[in-house]
Amino acid sequence: MTVLPPFPEHLAEQTDFLTDHERRQLWEVAVLMADSRGLLVRLTALFSRQVESLQNAVIQAGERIGGQAWSGLVQKAQDTVEDVLWNSYVYATFGLEAMPRFTRSKKPRKNLMHRLATTASGAATGFAGFPGVFVDIPFTTATILRSIAEVARDSGEDLSSEETRRACLEVLAFGSPNESGEQTETGYWAARLGVSHLTINLLIRSAAGQFGLVLSEKLMAQMVPVAGAVTGGLLNYSFTDYYQGMAKVHFCLRALERRTGDAAAVKLSFEALVQAARERRRIGRRRRPVAPVLLSAQ
Repeated sequence: MTVLPPFPEHLAEQTDFLTDHERRQLWEVAVLMADSRGLLVRLTALFSRQVESLQNAVIQAGERIGGQAWSGLVQKAQDTVEDVLWNSYVYATFGLEAMPRFTRSKKPRKNLMHRLATTASGAATGFAGFPGVFVDIPFTTATILRSIAEVARDSGEDLSSEETRRACLEVLAFGSPNESGEQTETGYWAARLGVSHLTINLLIRSAAGQFGLVLSEKLMAQMVPVAGAVTGGLLNYSFTDYYQGMAKVHFCLRALERRTGDAAAVKLSFEALVQAARERRRIGRRRRPVAPVLLSAQ
Protein backbone atom coordinates (compact mmCIF):
# COMPACT_ATOMS: atom_id res chain seq x y z
CA MET A 1 0.00 0.00 0.00
CA THR A 2 1.42 3.41 -1.02
CA VAL A 3 1.81 5.89 1.81
CA LEU A 4 0.53 9.38 0.97
CA PRO A 5 3.32 11.95 1.47
CA PRO A 6 2.71 14.88 3.85
CA PHE A 7 0.56 17.72 2.56
CA PRO A 8 2.69 20.72 1.44
CA GLU A 9 1.99 23.22 4.20
CA HIS A 10 3.00 26.22 2.07
CA LEU A 11 -0.18 25.57 0.03
CA ALA A 12 -2.49 25.42 3.04
CA GLU A 13 -3.64 29.03 2.59
CA GLN A 14 -4.38 28.53 -1.12
CA THR A 15 -6.61 25.57 -0.28
CA ASP A 16 -8.30 27.07 2.79
CA PHE A 17 -11.67 27.04 0.98
CA LEU A 18 -11.62 23.23 1.32
CA THR A 19 -12.26 21.12 4.38
CA ASP A 20 -9.40 19.05 5.78
CA HIS A 21 -10.90 15.92 4.20
CA GLU A 22 -11.31 17.59 0.82
CA ARG A 23 -7.78 18.98 0.99
CA ARG A 24 -6.45 15.47 1.59
CA GLN A 25 -8.53 14.11 -1.32
CA LEU A 26 -7.20 16.79 -3.66
CA TRP A 27 -3.62 16.14 -2.55
CA GLU A 28 -4.11 12.41 -3.07
CA VAL A 29 -5.24 12.79 -6.69
CA ALA A 30 -2.52 15.40 -7.32
CA VAL A 31 0.09 12.83 -6.26
CA LEU A 32 -1.69 10.28 -8.45
CA MET A 33 -1.47 12.63 -11.44
CA ALA A 34 2.20 13.38 -10.77
CA ASP A 35 3.01 9.68 -10.46
CA SER A 36 0.82 8.62 -13.41
CA ARG A 37 3.85 7.50 -15.38
CA GLY A 38 4.67 4.47 -13.24
CA LEU A 39 6.79 1.40 -13.88
CA LEU A 40 4.21 -0.39 -16.00
CA VAL A 41 3.65 2.72 -18.10
CA ARG A 42 7.41 3.02 -18.70
CA LEU A 43 7.41 -0.62 -19.77
CA THR A 44 4.48 0.15 -22.07
CA ALA A 45 6.55 2.90 -23.66
CA LEU A 46 9.34 0.38 -24.18
CA PHE A 47 6.92 -2.00 -25.90
CA SER A 48 5.72 0.91 -28.02
CA ARG A 49 9.23 1.44 -29.37
CA GLN A 50 9.48 -2.27 -30.14
CA VAL A 51 6.08 -2.16 -31.83
CA GLU A 52 7.17 0.79 -33.96
CA SER A 53 10.33 -1.06 -35.03
CA LEU A 54 8.29 -4.17 -35.88
CA GLN A 55 5.79 -2.07 -37.80
CA ASN A 56 8.55 -0.45 -39.87
CA ALA A 57 10.10 -3.85 -40.56
CA VAL A 58 6.76 -5.23 -41.75
CA ILE A 59 6.14 -2.21 -43.97
CA GLN A 60 9.59 -2.54 -45.53
CA ALA A 61 9.02 -6.26 -46.14
CA GLY A 62 6.62 -5.63 -49.02
CA GLU A 63 3.80 -3.64 -50.48
CA ARG A 64 1.12 -6.09 -49.33
CA ILE A 65 1.21 -4.76 -45.74
CA GLY A 66 1.99 -1.09 -46.01
CA GLY A 67 1.09 2.15 -44.39
CA GLN A 68 -2.44 2.14 -45.79
CA ALA A 69 -3.12 -1.38 -44.49
CA TRP A 70 -1.79 -0.43 -41.06
CA SER A 71 -4.03 2.65 -40.97
CA GLY A 72 -6.95 0.40 -41.83
CA LEU A 73 -6.18 -1.87 -38.89
CA VAL A 74 -5.95 1.10 -36.51
CA GLN A 75 -9.30 2.33 -37.82
CA LYS A 76 -10.80 -1.11 -37.26
CA ALA A 77 -9.64 -1.00 -33.63
CA GLN A 78 -11.26 2.41 -33.20
CA ASP A 79 -14.49 1.22 -34.85
CA THR A 80 -14.56 -1.77 -32.50
CA VAL A 81 -14.17 0.49 -29.47
CA GLU A 82 -16.91 2.82 -30.74
CA ASP A 83 -19.34 -0.08 -31.15
CA VAL A 84 -18.59 -1.24 -27.60
CA LEU A 85 -19.03 2.26 -26.14
CA TRP A 86 -22.44 2.60 -27.80
CA ASN A 87 -23.69 -0.64 -26.30
CA SER A 88 -21.75 -1.35 -23.11
CA TYR A 89 -22.77 1.38 -20.64
CA VAL A 90 -25.71 -0.77 -19.52
CA TYR A 91 -23.28 -3.64 -18.93
CA ALA A 92 -20.81 -1.33 -17.24
CA THR A 93 -23.39 -0.31 -14.66
CA PHE A 94 -25.32 -3.58 -14.41
CA GLY A 95 -25.61 -4.72 -10.80
CA LEU A 96 -24.07 -1.50 -9.45
CA GLU A 97 -26.04 0.66 -7.07
CA ALA A 98 -26.91 3.94 -8.76
CA MET A 99 -25.76 5.95 -5.75
CA PRO A 100 -22.75 5.29 -3.50
CA ARG A 101 -22.93 3.71 -0.09
CA PHE A 102 -21.07 5.79 2.45
CA THR A 103 -18.53 3.42 3.94
CA ARG A 104 -15.08 3.73 5.39
CA SER A 105 -13.54 2.16 2.31
CA LYS A 106 -10.97 4.49 0.76
CA LYS A 107 -11.02 3.02 -2.73
CA PRO A 108 -13.46 1.26 -5.06
CA ARG A 109 -13.67 -2.36 -4.02
CA LYS A 110 -13.10 -4.06 -7.38
CA ASN A 111 -10.32 -2.03 -8.96
CA LEU A 112 -7.82 -4.87 -8.59
CA MET A 113 -10.33 -7.38 -9.94
CA HIS A 114 -10.76 -5.33 -13.10
CA ARG A 115 -7.00 -5.07 -13.60
CA LEU A 116 -6.62 -8.81 -13.19
CA ALA A 117 -9.54 -9.50 -15.56
CA THR A 118 -8.12 -7.40 -18.39
CA THR A 119 -4.64 -8.81 -17.78
CA ALA A 120 -5.99 -12.35 -18.07
CA SER A 121 -7.88 -11.42 -21.23
CA GLY A 122 -4.78 -9.89 -22.83
CA ALA A 123 -2.69 -12.92 -21.93
CA ALA A 124 -5.28 -15.48 -23.04
CA THR A 125 -6.01 -13.87 -26.39
CA GLY A 126 -2.31 -13.18 -26.87
CA PHE A 127 -1.72 -16.88 -27.36
CA ALA A 128 -3.71 -16.60 -30.57
CA GLY A 129 -1.42 -13.87 -31.81
CA PHE A 130 -2.71 -11.08 -34.03
CA PRO A 131 -6.33 -12.38 -34.46
CA GLY A 132 -6.81 -12.47 -30.68
CA VAL A 133 -6.55 -8.69 -30.43
CA PHE A 134 -10.04 -8.15 -31.85
CA VAL A 135 -11.46 -10.58 -29.33
CA ASP A 136 -9.69 -8.86 -26.46
CA ILE A 137 -10.46 -5.23 -27.35
CA PRO A 138 -14.25 -5.38 -26.74
CA PHE A 139 -13.81 -7.14 -23.38
CA THR A 140 -11.04 -4.79 -22.23
CA THR A 141 -12.99 -1.69 -23.29
CA ALA A 142 -16.17 -2.76 -21.49
CA THR A 143 -14.28 -3.82 -18.35
CA ILE A 144 -12.34 -0.56 -18.12
CA LEU A 145 -15.60 1.37 -18.60
CA ARG A 146 -17.19 -0.60 -15.76
CA SER A 147 -14.20 0.15 -13.54
CA ILE A 148 -14.56 3.85 -14.36
CA ALA A 149 -18.26 3.66 -13.50
CA GLU A 150 -17.42 2.18 -10.08
CA VAL A 151 -15.00 5.02 -9.39
CA ALA A 152 -17.72 7.49 -10.40
CA ARG A 153 -20.30 5.83 -8.13
CA ASP A 154 -17.91 5.78 -5.17
CA SER A 155 -17.14 9.47 -5.77
CA GLY A 156 -20.78 10.47 -5.34
CA GLU A 157 -22.00 10.35 -8.94
CA ASP A 158 -25.46 9.06 -9.87
CA LEU A 159 -24.91 6.30 -12.41
CA SER A 160 -28.46 6.59 -13.69
CA SER A 161 -27.91 10.15 -14.94
CA GLU A 162 -26.90 11.06 -18.48
CA GLU A 163 -24.31 13.51 -17.11
CA THR A 164 -22.49 10.71 -15.28
CA ARG A 165 -22.53 8.58 -18.42
CA ARG A 166 -20.88 11.47 -20.27
CA ALA A 167 -18.30 11.89 -17.50
CA CYS A 168 -17.39 8.17 -17.64
CA LEU A 169 -16.90 8.36 -21.40
CA GLU A 170 -14.82 11.53 -21.01
CA VAL A 171 -12.21 9.60 -19.01
CA LEU A 172 -11.44 7.48 -22.08
CA ALA A 173 -10.73 10.67 -24.04
CA PHE A 174 -8.11 11.91 -21.57
CA GLY A 175 -4.65 11.35 -22.97
CA SER A 176 -2.60 8.19 -23.14
CA PRO A 177 -0.56 6.06 -20.70
CA ASN A 178 2.52 6.81 -22.83
CA GLU A 179 2.46 10.55 -22.10
CA SER A 180 4.74 12.17 -19.56
CA GLY A 181 3.26 13.56 -16.33
CA GLU A 182 3.24 17.13 -17.67
CA GLN A 183 1.57 16.02 -20.90
CA THR A 184 -1.02 14.04 -18.94
CA GLU A 185 -2.06 17.08 -16.91
CA THR A 186 -2.14 19.38 -19.94
CA GLY A 187 -4.00 16.77 -21.95
CA TYR A 188 -6.56 16.32 -19.19
CA TRP A 189 -7.62 19.98 -19.11
CA ALA A 190 -7.46 20.33 -22.90
CA ALA A 191 -9.53 17.20 -23.48
CA ARG A 192 -12.03 18.15 -20.80
CA LEU A 193 -12.54 21.54 -22.42
CA GLY A 194 -12.72 20.02 -25.87
CA VAL A 195 -15.41 17.44 -25.09
CA SER A 196 -17.54 19.59 -22.78
CA HIS A 197 -19.72 20.88 -25.62
CA LEU A 198 -19.97 17.68 -27.66
CA THR A 199 -23.17 15.73 -28.18
CA ILE A 200 -23.14 12.16 -26.86
CA ASN A 201 -22.64 10.95 -30.44
CA LEU A 202 -19.52 13.05 -30.98
CA LEU A 203 -18.28 12.32 -27.47
CA ILE A 204 -18.34 8.59 -28.15
CA ARG A 205 -16.50 9.11 -31.42
CA SER A 206 -13.90 11.25 -29.64
CA ALA A 207 -13.43 8.71 -26.85
CA ALA A 208 -13.26 5.84 -29.35
CA GLY A 209 -10.69 7.70 -31.42
CA GLN A 210 -8.42 8.36 -28.42
CA PHE A 211 -8.88 5.04 -26.64
CA GLY A 212 -8.84 3.05 -29.87
CA LEU A 213 -5.51 4.63 -30.77
CA VAL A 214 -4.10 3.52 -27.40
CA LEU A 215 -5.35 -0.06 -27.86
CA SER A 216 -4.07 -0.24 -31.45
CA GLU A 217 -0.56 -0.65 -30.01
CA LYS A 218 -1.67 -4.19 -29.27
CA LEU A 219 -2.09 -4.89 -32.99
CA MET A 220 1.65 -5.26 -33.50
CA ALA A 221 2.60 -6.10 -29.91
CA GLN A 222 0.52 -9.29 -30.10
CA MET A 223 1.43 -10.17 -33.65
CA VAL A 224 3.57 -13.11 -32.54
CA PRO A 225 1.60 -15.92 -30.83
CA VAL A 226 2.58 -16.92 -27.27
CA ALA A 227 5.02 -13.98 -26.94
CA GLY A 228 1.99 -11.76 -27.48
CA ALA A 229 0.46 -13.23 -24.34
CA VAL A 230 3.08 -11.54 -22.17
CA THR A 231 2.87 -8.17 -23.90
CA GLY A 232 -0.94 -8.32 -24.14
CA GLY A 233 -1.33 -9.01 -20.43
CA LEU A 234 1.15 -6.33 -19.42
CA LEU A 235 -0.33 -3.70 -21.72
CA ASN A 236 -3.86 -4.44 -20.51
CA TYR A 237 -2.82 -4.12 -16.85
CA SER A 238 -1.08 -0.83 -17.62
CA PHE A 239 -4.06 0.58 -19.55
CA THR A 240 -6.57 -0.41 -16.86
CA ASP A 241 -4.43 1.01 -14.05
CA TYR A 242 -3.94 4.27 -15.93
CA TYR A 243 -7.63 4.86 -16.69
CA GLN A 244 -8.63 3.94 -13.14
CA GLY A 245 -6.24 6.61 -11.92
CA MET A 246 -7.58 9.18 -14.39
CA ALA A 247 -11.12 8.34 -13.25
CA LYS A 248 -10.17 9.02 -9.62
CA VAL A 249 -8.69 12.38 -10.61
CA HIS A 250 -11.66 13.34 -12.79
CA PHE A 251 -14.43 12.45 -10.36
CA CYS A 252 -12.64 13.92 -7.34
CA LEU A 253 -12.32 17.25 -9.17
CA ARG A 254 -15.95 17.11 -10.27
CA ALA A 255 -17.09 16.48 -6.69
CA LEU A 256 -15.06 19.41 -5.34
CA GLU A 257 -16.30 21.69 -8.11
CA ARG A 258 -19.91 20.82 -7.26
CA ARG A 259 -19.41 21.30 -3.55
CA THR A 260 -17.47 24.59 -3.71
CA GLY A 261 -19.14 26.08 -6.79
CA ASP A 262 -15.74 27.49 -7.78
CA ALA A 263 -14.21 25.37 -10.55
CA ALA A 264 -11.45 27.93 -11.20
CA ALA A 265 -10.21 27.80 -7.59
CA VAL A 266 -10.25 24.00 -7.61
CA LYS A 267 -8.25 23.96 -10.86
CA LEU A 268 -5.63 26.41 -9.56
CA SER A 269 -5.25 24.53 -6.29
CA PHE A 270 -4.97 21.19 -8.08
CA GLU A 271 -2.30 22.50 -10.45
CA ALA A 272 -0.29 23.89 -7.52
CA LEU A 273 -0.53 20.58 -5.67
CA VAL A 274 0.51 18.59 -8.76
CA GLN A 275 3.56 20.84 -9.10
CA ALA A 276 4.37 20.30 -5.41
CA ALA A 277 4.02 16.54 -5.88
CA ARG A 278 6.46 16.64 -8.81
CA GLU A 279 8.92 18.68 -6.77
CA ARG A 280 8.64 16.09 -4.02
CA ARG A 281 9.64 13.41 -6.52
CA ARG A 282 12.63 15.41 -7.78
CA ILE A 283 13.85 16.08 -4.25
CA GLY A 284 13.38 12.40 -3.42
CA ARG A 285 15.56 11.40 -6.36
CA ARG A 286 18.28 13.90 -5.41
CA ARG A 287 18.31 12.64 -1.83
CA ARG A 288 18.34 8.97 -2.73
CA PRO A 289 21.21 7.42 -0.77
CA VAL A 290 24.13 6.01 -2.70
CA ALA A 291 24.93 2.39 -2.01
CA PRO A 292 28.16 2.05 -0.05
CA VAL A 293 31.19 0.75 -1.91
CA LEU A 294 32.80 -2.28 -0.33
CA LEU A 295 36.56 -2.18 -0.43
CA SER A 296 38.43 -5.44 -0.54
CA ALA A 297 41.11 -5.98 2.03
CA GLN A 298 44.61 -5.37 0.81
